[in-house]
Amino acid sequence: MYACPACNAASISFFRKWLSSPALPASCPACGRYSYAHRSSGGVGVVVAAFGITASGFAASAVQALWPLLCGIVAAMVFYVLHWHRTRLETLSPELLSQARKTEAMSAFALLIAFFLN
Repeated sequence: MYACPACNAASISFFRKWLSSPALPASCPACGRYSYAHRSSGGVGVVVAAFGITASGFAASAVQALWPLLCGIVAAMVFYVLHWHRTRLETLSPELLSQARKTEAMSAFALLIAFFLN
């Protein structure tokens, strides 16, 4: 469990932290405030994990064995989880939450229009 940035109660699970965004934040059961983890930090974890899996795939091809690829996949998954573990949660005001949800709804609407007009 992770500490809420508003009240410091250990009440937010890893899964909820991982899924949090400004449009769908994690809410603290203790104080009711909203928080989220920045998505910009998640991109770094994906890039490093993809690079590690690719490099281990080349190594597996070079030695004609499967174990380097499996080791690379496990290492990439561990790195990605640890990367999200280190990412800090930040509080989200009700005004920013409302604005993020409106933006998300407009994006989904635009995507549906583009899908049906194609």
